Amino acid sequence: MAGNAEQETERQGYSAAQVSNFNEQLRKMRNDGARLKFDLGHLAEQLTATRAKTFAQQGLGRRFHLIERCVLNIFEIYPVGRQKFLSIDECTDIAIQFHAFAMNVNALFDNVAWVCLLESGHVLPPKKIGLLKAACQPFIPTNLATFLAEPDITRWFHDYGTLYRDSTAHRIAPYLPSRAYTPEEGERLRQLHAKSMQEWIEPAHDQLRAGSSERLERLDRLEREKEELGRNSLLMCLSLTGEDASPPVYLHPQLLCDWGLAQEIIRHFLVGMRESRGWLALDIPPLEVGD
Repeated sequence: MAGNAEQETERQGYSAAQVSNFNEQLRKMRNDGARLKFDLGHLAEQLTATRAKTFAQQGLGRRFHLIERCVLNIFEIYPVGRQKFLSIDECTDIAIQFHAFAMNVNALFDNVAWVCLLESGHVLPPKKIGLLKAACQPFIPTNLATFLAEPDITRWFHDYGTLYRDSTAHRIAPYLPSRAYTPEEGERLRQLHAKSMQEWIEPAHDQLRAGSSERLERLDRLEREKEELGRNSLLMCLSLTGEDASPPVYLHPQLLCDWGLAQEIIRHFLVGMRESRGWLALDIPPLEVGD
């Protein structure tokens, strides 16, 4: 019985343990994010270059809050424990938030590089400015550069972050399918669709003479059965077919992972800038964000 219950939970979505873990991570990251916002504001005042201050306040500051709002908006529309089917419009709203999220996470990393460069007083062509761009490396704090050189981080940038940013901006935007099906459910869906099309296209002559009410009732039953199939998709994807196919990603854990990476890069940036210039850190107590 326990095994069957576990399989059913998995079929319907995340396990109870995963739901609890994701919600705990969300709470912790909101609290950490609030603290980092204060710290970032303090560093912006310590910067000596006017344009570096502008990028820290109006670039990093805006994007950091926007990233958080995208995550929270998606979790509000689609809580990790949700069982009720998502509507097409809700899936579209989630995709809109995810597009903004993907673009701004990557842009935040570029903003960090701009602040580092501008504060150094040096100038580079815009296309050579970036946290992983070779020309920009002399201006990145040592601790941040070391963190960025870790294999998991470089893999994230090259295999996922850049792919989703570029695809969102220029090629195929990520989307959340409105439903996910098992192979058996997918076969049943095809059968129901075929029956539905047959009812619409090839009504029998006696049915036409008798009127359309019975045919409409049959169509309604077919559509109701189709609507009961499947479950909410846990996966976001770009395209699953042809030469543009790429692996899908789990929506909720990917959001938490990317948001966490953004926080970690900001954290290394703040420490590195102060250490390299002898600036004092702000003593910020732990913060608890309310619902």
